[in-house]
Amino acid sequence: MWEIQILGTDVYHIVQWFFIYSILGWVVESIYMSFCNKKWTNRGFIHGPICPIYGVGALTVYFILKPFSHNYIILYFCGTILATTLEYITAIIMQKIFGCIWWDYNDKPFNYKGILCLESSIAWGFYTIFLFAFLHKWANMILGLYSRRTGEVLATILIVYYIADFIISLIGAIDLNEKLKKLSSIIDEIQQHLHYRNIHLNKEVIREKLDNEPKENEKIQLEDKNLKKLSEQYTKERSHNFFLSKHFIKSYQAFRVWGRKEMEKENCQEEEVVKAEMEVKERNS
Repeated sequence: MWEIQILGTDVYHIVQWFFIYSILGWVVESIYMSFCNKKWTNRGFIHGPICPIYGVGALTVYFILKPFSHNYIILYFCGTILATTLEYITAIIMQKIFGCIWWDYNDKPFNYKGILCLESSIAWGFYTIFLFAFLHKWANMILGLYSRRTGEVLATILIVYYIADFIISLIGAIDLNEKLKKLSSIIDEIQQHLHYRNIHLNKEVIREKLDNEPKENEKIQLEDKNLKKLSEQYTKERSHNFFLSKHFIKSYQAFRVWGRKEMEKENCQEEEVVKAEMEVKERNS
């Protein structure tokens, strides 16, 4: 198995490179996000110290652009296009499976739907040059620190662990996405009840009050049993997270901005409805 050739390289080296790049990617991103969050942040899709997107990305770029490894100009532009394309494809797959994307470029200039941004694309080109100039040599240096037999044993253990962890993480991510949808649905119902009582609050305000200021809602809850029930249901859903999804709540900003994006979209829809109603009233008057 380890001697099978793929694109001129045996499976052993491909698997070793994959895990080296995935672990290095996890180390760098976790350190960076911990610095940004001012607390330890364990990044990565799975629970263990591996970010497989870095392994897949590095190997894809390496094998496709290897013929141009000595031309840094071609490497830069091809790396920019290739990595940006991979980022877009990954975002589309995440959107289809989880209903959201785990990064958000909306605050970056020259972004496309929060999925791509000019700053990131420019950086991918430099990362590609760095990969061929230094990083791949370092990966081979690390590979040379242990014997072939040790590498085969480690790779087998990591493959089994990765598959198990990936399945568990996938279940957790899907569960969290469903939970977020339930919370959004409860807020819809609360807004409707408030509307019937001639209390007009947008969904973002309702969510903020439910999350941070429960005491302010006690009077309304006591006067309306349905509102009290919905508020209690929201609190229960929010506080009792499925243990498999806790990793994503702590690790991914995207799951925190998911609610904000949904609210922004819904608020735009609400504004359009109000605008349409006002135009109808103006025409009738």
